[in-house]
Amino acid sequence: MCLLKRISVLLSCIVVISMMACKQESTVTTTDKSSTASDELTKRIEADPDNAENYFLRGERYYGEKMYNEAIADLERAIELDTLQPKYFHLLSDSYLDYYRSKRALMVMEEVVERFPDRIPSLLKLSETQYILKQYEQSLLTVTKILIRESNNPEGHFMKGMNFRAMGEIDKAIGAFQMTTELNPEHIDAWLIAGDLFDQKGLSIALDYYEAAINIDPENVSAWHSKAFYLQNNGKDKEAIAIYKKINHIDKSYLDAYLNAGILYMTIDSLDKAMEQFNIMASIKPQNHLPYYYRGLIYDARGDTEAARTEFQNSVNLNSEFSKAKEAIIKLDS
Repeated sequence: MCLLKRISVLLSCIVVISMMACKQESTVTTTDKSSTASDELTKRIEADPDNAENYFLRGERYYGEKMYNEAIADLERAIELDTLQPKYFHLLSDSYLDYYRSKRALMVMEEVVERFPDRIPSLLKLSETQYILKQYEQSLLTVTKILIRESNNPEGHFMKGMNFRAMGEIDKAIGAFQMTTELNPEHIDAWLIAGDLFDQKGLSIALDYYEAAINIDPENVSAWHSKAFYLQNNGKDKEAIAIYKKINHIDKSYLDAYLNAGILYMTIDSLDKAMEQFNIMASIKPQNHLPYYYRGLIYDARGDTEAARTEFQNSVNLNSEFSKAKEAIIKLDS
């Protein structure tokens, strides 16, 4: 798995909600298919126990099924049999990282870079791993090695920007992300993060960066969300609502758009429209605590105390740590 996906931009939004979609097949489930594939690979391994690639392929299957112990065992065996395949080390590092054994993940990447000191993808992955572990200075040193070997590597400059941003050196981070977009004009993450940093500095050029990302991929909901949130924070509520609606035309399951549109409708006293948004959100993911809380606020604003209490309690039942709903119930009872 590419580690860049692990550190992809955390866009500014009121709430981040993760959604999982699954697709059922009429006869064989995905799990059944994956297990069957693993069984076939096991037979191949039994027939040819010294074939490293089969261990790697089965480890890859186990990794996809989040069976990390099994994945690690197979990948370590693959490396024992063949130490010349960087992809074996990369996936082993991913397996350790996802299994919350970050030191081992880092050691694996350090080993592969020691074996292949000029291999750019491995240096990038080491830099990304160091970044994830908040070893920003070390990550920058690795980036320097990358750029010495390949000065125009866009991902190297992107990692440079990620580290500078984490270290609070915003101007240097912006410069690195700008260089990334010059070298790879279709690098959406770089456009969006640079836009966020310009927004933090209060500069309206942020909007240009969000629009550049949208022009690259008009179906990218993260890019649209960034623009909508920028407009929302700059007093352009109706324009932001229109974009949130557009997002849900692109992706009907994108909860943040319903949530933010609902909140904006509340701020302009369109409580019926706000309720519609929270109702849709609750219907898509009934186990999420937020739509119940906001519906409670709407009922409270309408003077329906009992309905408000029920919604707040539903929110607490779904998330016992959600203090706002608890406080809302106390306020109703006071």
